[in-house]
Amino acid sequence: MGVRSVTNGFPVHTGRVTLVVFAGIALLGVVALGLIVVVGTRMVRNPDESSGSMADAFGSFIDVFDPARARADRDLDSKEHQGEAAPSPDDDDRPVTVDLRSGTARIRRTPPRT
Repeated sequence: MGVRSVTNGFPVHTGRVTLVVFAGIALLGVVALGLIVVVGTRMVRNPDESSGSMADAFGSFIDVFDPARARADRDLDSKEHQGEAAPSPDDDDRPVTVDLRSGTARIRRTPPRT
């Protein structure tokens, strides 16, 4: 019959019922793994616009499992696109010229603005 005893008001199933439940779970796992492999292979072989969003969805798992690393990665990415606030001066742009041999410094006057 398959029911051995009752524990806490619930029957304890053994035999065929347990085997069917575990076999069903294993079958669902194999089917899900097969779908992931097929979809992943198709995305690699034929990239299109929708595969990029799937990659972003799978890539965001790092935020869940290691948020500090994800934050550091975002900071490094933002540093790549960061520009200078003010351009660096050229040799002709320096208002102060220092001569180390004579020990003098000359300050260039800017022309008056009209």
